[in-house]
Amino acid sequence: TVRALKMHGGGPPVSAGKPLAVEYTQEEVDLVKRGSANLVKHIENARKFGVNVVVAVNQFKTDTDAELEAVRQAALEAGAFDAVVSNHWALGGTGAEDLAKAVEKACSEGNADNFKFLYD
Repeated sequence: TVRALKMHGGGPPVSAGKPLAVEYTQEEVDLVKRGSANLVKHIENARKFGVNVVVAVNQFKTDTDAELEAVRQAALEAGAFDAVVSNHWALGGTGAEDLAKAVEKACSEGNADNFKFLYD
């Protein structure tokens, strides 16, 4: 998630088979914040369905706490019900427990009657 937002925020191109630029392996909170416009639009689109939106912030080894928090804050400010750092790539199911709990809570606190299709 952080790496993609850095790309959307104006980071250097990423090419298969080539080493990543340092912007992707070192803390670059400003790039993450600039790239969050893409995340915000996705949240806006999902909320049009009338459901609670939970953002999974997939954590990787090069992501810093400040970058992860920038993603969480951008998501919450955009209207997400919750935004949860998930580390299942390293910890398996244990790393996704908080995410699962957030989704469960979003569903139980949501109202199914609010769901709507965006077109007929």
